[in-house]
Amino acid sequence: MWLLVGTLGTTAACVVPSFDVAPAPMATGGNATSGSSAASGGASGKPTGGGNSGGKVSSGGAGGTSLAGNLSAAGSEQAGSAGNQAGSGNEAGATGNARGPVRVGISMFHDSAGGDDDASADSVDASFAKPPGTKPGDFMLVFFGADHELNISKAGLAPSGWKLLAEQAGYGTDGQGTYLLYKVATDAEPDPIVFAGVDPKHYGIQGLLSVYRGVDPTNPINDYAANVLKTGSASSTEVETPTPPITTNVDDCLLIAGLSPDTAVDAPTISTWPAGFDENQVSVTNPAHPLPNGWANIYSAERHQSKAGAVPTSAFGWKLTYGGQEYYGSMTFVVALAPTP
Repeated sequence: MWLLVGTLGTTAACVVPSFDVAPAPMATGGNATSGSSAASGGASGKPTGGGNSGGKVSSGGAGGTSLAGNLSAAGSEQAGSAGNQAGSGNEAGATGNARGPVRVGISMFHDSAGGDDDASADSVDASFAKPPGTKPGDFMLVFFGADHELNISKAGLAPSGWKLLAEQAGYGTDGQGTYLLYKVATDAEPDPIVFAGVDPKHYGIQGLLSVYRGVDPTNPINDYAANVLKTGSASSTEVETPTPPITTNVDDCLLIAGLSPDTAVDAPTISTWPAGFDENQVSVTNPAHPLPNGWANIYSAERHQSKAGAVPTSAFGWKLTYGGQEYYGSMTFVVALAPTP
């Protein structure tokens, strides 16, 4: 059952997962103290079962700030400034240069790369700081990437207003989970926004909550498609994962492309984003603490489409950077948000 709870407290006696918030135009990042304990080892050293096996605990870096404008998370998340993002140019539509939906804030959640296997999570919950300035009627989209899967059900989302757009669990030869959830914000949205009990086996997880304004509240999703690659390679340093084609039937949609790769211990870097998706590029990887590399990482980028029609396939190009050459599969998606009529 999904529960939205009140403010998440931290004390010196406990370790909690980290979440960073990146509002527009500017605000200070959320608290980010993260620790993880090792889960039982599985194939290729990745966790396969529930429970902890006495792994080490590491603390997370502090949340950072985000500059107004296009939030390019290719910028590093370093100790004491996790989630610090370099602003470059105007956030799409924020100054009236684009029509249709615009992003007004983001928040990140990190709970991965702890324990002896560099893979485990500390908490069964996933928490996001609500981006400052979020208003009733705004559209909220959550993108989760997990190793291996999360405990998400359609029945558990309804009481809190969240809807499940996509659920891909156990793909890749070693298992990976990718989930998309959305809702229209009300005047009673809590801070933080907590998804309780979604990770009972303490698998590594990363999350991105994005808030958009100007989205059709009745029919927000104009089109959606995913491309799941269930096998990978044991000898690659650079990978190209195609995005699926979609077709919109409404002008001025906002298109969001996402990548959720299933890799060995790594924090891949994006070498090429999908063609035309040059707005609001975000990489959600572990902060420098607990560890800079992990088994769960997600990536997102946006573009506006002024005229309805076909959006052809493109690709995410990404590099394995930790020193290994092994990955197990990947998933990409493209979702089109319809503008307010």
